[in-house]
Amino acid sequence: MKISISEIQKITSDLLSKLKENKGDEIQITNDYYWDISDEEVYNPYEEPRSITLGQLSDDLREIERLINSDDAIMYDLRRIAIILKAISAQNPTTF
Repeated sequence: MKISISEIQKITSDLLSKLKENKGDEIQITNDYYWDISDEEVYNPYEEPRSITLGQLSDDLREIERLINSDDAIMYDLRRIAIILKAISAQNPTTF
């Protein structure tokens, strides 16, 4: 499967714009901790995950916020953003 980065960027931007229109510039997330499953296990539907750990949204957000004033992004930051977006989606399933 090929994924167009340009298309994902546009769609993400459009969705965040709609979210901002409907919810304002800030959104409340009530959950902080989440289950984190390793990449090897999360994409293997044939075996039950065994390496489940805890992640923390506030830590992920703090790490992402460092990018506002710097250019030292790493690929793992995409994962952090995805986790934050998933939490926003889970707590606001009918925003639009």
